[in-house]
Amino acid sequence: MSNPAGDGSFVCLDPIVPLELSSLAADRAIEIRADNDGTNLEAAGDKRRFWKPGTTLRVRFLDSAELADRVMEAASAWTDHSNLRFEVVTTGPAHIRVTFEGEGNWSALGTDATLTEVFPADGPTMCLSEIPIAESSRRVDRIARHEFGHAIGLVHEHSSPAAGIPWNKPAVYAALAKPPNSWTPDMVDHNVFHVYDAATTNHTAFDPLSIMLYTFPPEWTLDRRTFPDNTDLSDTDAAFVHGVYPVDR
Repeated sequence: MSNPAGDGSFVCLDPIVPLELSSLAADRAIEIRADNDGTNLEAAGDKRRFWKPGTTLRVRFLDSAELADRVMEAASAWTDHSNLRFEVVTTGPAHIRVTFEGEGNWSALGTDATLTEVFPADGPTMCLSEIPIAESSRRVDRIARHEFGHAIGLVHEHSSPAAGIPWNKPAVYAALAKPPNSWTPDMVDHNVFHVYDAATTNHTAFDPLSIMLYTFPPEWTLDRRTFPDNTDLSDTDAAFVHGVYPVDR
């Protein structure tokens, strides 16, 4: 579950998709940019999971449609800086299918959403269960922008090969084992400690202001490093998504 862990942290639970299926999604869904080697890009994204620039991503809300406008207002921060478009539909196929029911905040990573083996065609590819009970507009912005960042292929910034965060692993395991998260050690390993392979990830410098970075307390790191609870795209988030999905001139 991805509600705050009760100690100032923000975490989201990523679905685990086998690498061979992710590669299949890249081939099946849409052509992926093969000419972008990450030069001059910051933040981090999985090259295998990017959509084709210029794609209109259909978004369908499976429940609580009255929240759709507010969510899309926040999510549009990504399309303001990229050659992608979100189109809300009420029927038919959709690349992104959003539910507010279930547990936690999570999203399929980019083109993984096309994998019916993992995400059935009539089921969600994104869950925003905290938004209906969010206590502030800033929290809605934070959740929606973070999860839609995943939906367009961006990975957690703390999972970037450039992050180098010295985790206090026993403290993190202990904190996330408690409600409301109740994560197993394997879930913590996948969502917090996992670092993406530099060969398959567009990245350069670590961005401590990224919307894709967890917020966590100083007790979670050996050097007591912590980061702000960002609600907006950072300058490097905007530059990164523009580089991955360049706007045609």
